[in-house]
Amino acid sequence: MTIRSLITTVVLCIISGIARADYETAVLAYESGRYDIALEEFSLLSERGDSRAEFMLGAMYFQGKGVLQNDSFAAIWFHKSAIQGHSGAQLAYGSFHIRGVGVTQDLVRAYMWLTLASNSDLPNIRQQAMQILNDTATLMSPEQIGNARAEAMEWEAIPARLWINR
Repeated sequence: MTIRSLITTVVLCIISGIARADYETAVLAYESGRYDIALEEFSLLSERGDSRAEFMLGAMYFQGKGVLQNDSFAAIWFHKSAIQGHSGAQLAYGSFHIRGVGVTQDLVRAYMWLTLASNSDLPNIRQQAMQILNDTATLMSPEQIGNARAEAMEWEAIPARLWINR
C-alpha cells in the first residue's frame, strides 16, 4: 500500500465518525468536493486546536485537494494533530518518516509514531499501523527498535494551546 492510498483510507475512516456541527459542515464540504469551504472551516477549527481539523488539513495538503499539494505542509498539520493524540495523524506522520515524505527520513521516529497509532481505539487504524510497524521493523536494528519503543512509552499527548476567539 502506498503512503497516498494509506492516507486516503485513513481520511475515509476518520470522516465516517463525525460528531460536531462545525466539523460536520467541513467534512460534508470536503466529501462533496467544495474544498474551498472545507479549507476555511478546517482552518477555523484548527485555530481552536481541533486535532481532527488539523488532520484533515494535512490530508488536503497531502492530496492537493483545494490547495497546492505540499508534503511538507501536510507533515506539519499531521504533526500538530498527532501530538494531541489523533491516531490517524500518528499513523500518517509515522508513515511520512519511513521514506522521508515532507520530513527527514527517520525510522526510529516512524516506529515511535506507528507504535502510538497501533494503540488506537479504531480497529482499521490499529490494523494498518501494526502492518506498517512490522514492515518498518525489518529495516531497523534491535537497538533502534528499543529506542523507538522507549520513546513511545514516555510519550504524552500535548493539548492544543492556541485559542483564537472570533
